[in-house]
Amino acid sequence: MRLWPIKFEKIVSSGRALGKNCGKVVFCYGVLPGEVAEVKFVREKKDYIEAELVNVIEPSRFRILPKESHYLSCSPWQTIDYKYQIRLKADIIEEGIFQTVRKDIKLDSFYKAYNIYGYRTKIEYRLENTCSKLKYAFYKRGTKDLVLLENGCKLVDDKVNYIAYSFLDYLNSLDVGKEALEKIVFRKSTNGQVLGIIYLKNKIDIDIVMVPEIEDLAGLIVIADNNKKVYGRDFIEQDLLGTKIKYGYDCFFQNNIELFSKALEIVRNEINNVGKIVDLYSGVGSIGLSLRDSASKVYLVESFKNSYLYSVKNIRSLNANNVISIFSSSERVSEDILKESDVVILDPPRDGIKKIVLDKLLKILPEKIVYLSCNPVTLGRDLSFLLKKYSLKKIYGFDFFPNTVHAEVLAFLEK
Repeated sequence: MRLWPIKFEKIVSSGRALGKNCGKVVFCYGVLPGEVAEVKFVREKKDYIEAELVNVIEPSRFRILPKESHYLSCSPWQTIDYKYQIRLKADIIEEGIFQTVRKDIKLDSFYKAYNIYGYRTKIEYRLENTCSKLKYAFYKRGTKDLVLLENGCKLVDDKVNYIAYSFLDYLNSLDVGKEALEKIVFRKSTNGQVLGIIYLKNKIDIDIVMVPEIEDLAGLIVIADNNKKVYGRDFIEQDLLGTKIKYGYDCFFQNNIELFSKALEIVRNEINNVGKIVDLYSGVGSIGLSLRDSASKVYLVESFKNSYLYSVKNIRSLNANNVISIFSSSERVSEDILKESDVVILDPPRDGIKKIVLDKLLKILPEKIVYLSCNPVTLGRDLSFLLKKYSLKKIYGFDFFPNTVHAEVLAFLEK
């Protein structure tokens, strides 16, 4: 195996370090800007090479020891001093936006995480057989190879890890093999509720797993071949700035509650006493329902069926009589819903906003747009359209995902 010494210049939006070998770009996880590292080439493409870190020859002064041996699989920035992580993320956000907008847009503020470990509300484990025992594993980054975990993962708190390993002991007592199990997911709220979701492989008897007696395990959902069995509850309740929001085991919900609450607080302060809010990509209604007292009418628009159903449940439980939930994709929503809106909330997936939605917004021209993005590159692409008719008033970064490259960006636009 040949090792190549490469000097790496910077970290790009994927979270990988960029260096060059004989004029060809080399990407590698786990290396910091300015470091010289020995790497092995694992994939060579026409325009670039993907490499794997073997040894750091000249370490950066910002390099620290990781807390986990599997860090490259879950949070490859564990080796970067946290203050430096913040600087890198702010630069990546601003560069990602510049790539498409072609303007230097600087963040008004970047909010660091309250906790850099134990912050995630969801974790997904794969399983591997070792010495006739099941063990948890993650995929090795960029491959389908499995990396065994020694003691869970530090991205979730001690309670989730305790419940996860108590459940693993239970599975081993049943002598359930890896061939029966696809993955196990754990979700939690900040009040301590934990759900376990076990996905069995097709044609496996769903009754192979029963609910074990584990303290603080609020519910277990067993899924196999489109069948589902629920023991206990199949939802979680989360408090967001005094608003109690329920979401199902399969619904999207933000992973960093403390910083999501901070972002909601900023949105609340910016949106006051308006007539109509339309919340696109609304999920279970966490943003729109948090703004129900700031508007005469709030419309939630969601295309995933169970998230829509939970938004309806949340409206009822909160007696939010001024909120209406609509089961539709944002692309198909009627223009009548968007007309005369004072504020449109956008919280899309990483792919950003489809052009058909951008075209509707530029035609109807709501007074304000609030855009919460998890991808600065697609945010920049969408801003390049919206800034034809809007001005960017404020933009903030949030470290929702410390020890990774990922961050959230909150942008406020006005006509």
